[in-house]
Amino acid sequence: MRHQSTRFRVLAPAAACLALVASGCGSSGDSGSSSGPITLGAIVTTSGPLAQIGQSHRAGAELAVKQINDAGGVLGRKLKLDVKDEQVDPNASVQAARAFLGSGTKLLFGLTTDSDCLAVAPIVQQLGGLLVGTSCQSNLLETTKFVPSFFEIAPNNFMLAKATAALAAQKFGSVKSWDSVAPDYEFGHEVTTSFQQDLSGLESDATYRKQVFVPLTETQFNSHITSLLSGLPADSATSTGLMMATFGATTIGLAKQGKSFDMFNKYATVINLGGSTPTAEALGADTPPMYFVYDYYDGAYDNGTNSTFVSGYAAANKGAKPNAWSYEGYTAVLAYKAAIEKAGSTDPAKVRAAMAGMTFDTPKGPLTFRAKDHLLQSPVTVWQVKPDSSSAGFSVTSSDAIPADQVLPPVKVG
Repeated sequence: MRHQSTRFRVLAPAAACLALVASGCGSSGDSGSSSGPITLGAIVTTSGPLAQIGQSHRAGAELAVKQINDAGGVLGRKLKLDVKDEQVDPNASVQAARAFLGSGTKLLFGLTTDSDCLAVAPIVQQLGGLLVGTSCQSNLLETTKFVPSFFEIAPNNFMLAKATAALAAQKFGSVKSWDSVAPDYEFGHEVTTSFQQDLSGLESDATYRKQVFVPLTETQFNSHITSLLSGLPADSATSTGLMMATFGATTIGLAKQGKSFDMFNKYATVINLGGSTPTAEALGADTPPMYFVYDYYDGAYDNGTNSTFVSGYAAANKGAKPNAWSYEGYTAVLAYKAAIEKAGSTDPAKVRAAMAGMTFDTPKGPLTFRAKDHLLQSPVTVWQVKPDSSSAGFSVTSSDAIPADQVLPPVKVG
């Protein structure tokens, strides 16, 4: 795997704007007003077992808004963040989007699950808004269910699965049998299938022994762990790998409840597609050795914008490091800022036209939205964690960024 050490150019700190002017300053579109704040509509999950994801999205976005406002705003106007709870529920997410759009807030960002993204994107399109997805990853959003008013920050499932398969083949070529555990919805099924197809393309003798799917809001995992481990060969610690496509509370629950089964020691390697550092932070000394394959780890990127992001996040969050989800919220705001300035307007149609094909600065360096399918051409980040005796209970032992051109899917809109 190639390590990305390129130093990206430095631009001024940025943040994104999301919506239309507040109701007292105008209605939809540019409204003809050049004063008053630009309200950003964020739909993020702030309750339930996945609340940490939405809270991180929000923290990243709030930092971007503050940095932009401190630097003078966008088009001479301040940004203002308005937040609604996604609830990890398509109906609630659609209601939140309709509420924003009905009140004149047309530029939206956020969302955690593919189900929510797939439900909200066409509504935003129909009602004349614009949506930048933070953790939306379904391949359908760039293919058969593409809508022009949707743009995607996180690498999609095709990219994540391809990166995971490449890691498995390059670092664990002697492991020929793979189990998987994934959430039981669009994302989990899509990446499981894609991983198997991609790895088989790299290793024709790879086999897939057991696939277990877990309800997204499940909290008790003993039956799933028992099913996963049932029938494992005696030499599984050298012959069998585990591909996890779980994240947040699900991964934490599997790791904690899996200790009594000695679950992770039964596998030659564990690769967590979609996992992120907060998992290790929550587990501490219970962190199993594993590789995370997802969007962002702060130590994998060396450029001025990343330094501004990391230092600003620490200052605003009691010394904490940003995670992949806070990166996504931060970058969504940067995308809006750049597009609004390029368009010279907050009108959703003009901002959308400016965003398609746009290159803008991010903590990963300059990135570009593909003009035809609006997928961000972004590296996929891989980092390894291991338990240790430090106060954190774990350490990151390596990090790499797989360049976008190695994992991007072909354009297949429609």
